[in-house]
Amino acid sequence: MLMLIVLFVFASCKKNRENNEDGAKAGSYTYQGKTVNITGADYRDVGEDGPWIFFNGPSYSDAVQLRFPRAGADIPTGDFVYNGAVYTNGGYKPLTNFNGGMVTTEASILGDAIKGGSVKIKKEGDGFAISFDVTTANGPLKGSFTGTLAKK
Repeated sequence: MLMLIVLFVFASCKKNRENNEDGAKAGSYTYQGKTVNITGADYRDVGEDGPWIFFNGPSYSDAVQLRFPRAGADIPTGDFVYNGAVYTNGGYKPLTNFNGGMVTTEASILGDAIKGGSVKIKKEGDGFAISFDVTTANGPLKGSFTGTLAKK
């Protein structure tokens, strides 16, 4: 599963860098004292496990992924809190929970798993306003993004 996540992140990064050469700032996130401008974003419908939302920075190693199992094929909206329970056991609520994700950096190319926090997603015209305040074993991750999310 970890390898699948890493492959998704790198495929997402490459495609977005090809399509967003200007590096226009659509938001940013801060992790381990480093602020990264978000240069592209997309989402993937991975069936029961999706959608997954990806935010990419200017470097191939800079990426954030958020997972929303059982939320349907489209991007969910609302306020979500982390729930790491197996989402098929009844304790996970797709209308109010997200199930983690990860952040990758040059220092942690395989990623640091998200283990807590909250995510807010609001529909704005053709795009979304997304903010996240989450935690990993290696510290807090905070960020925001406003713009469209291409479906992959």
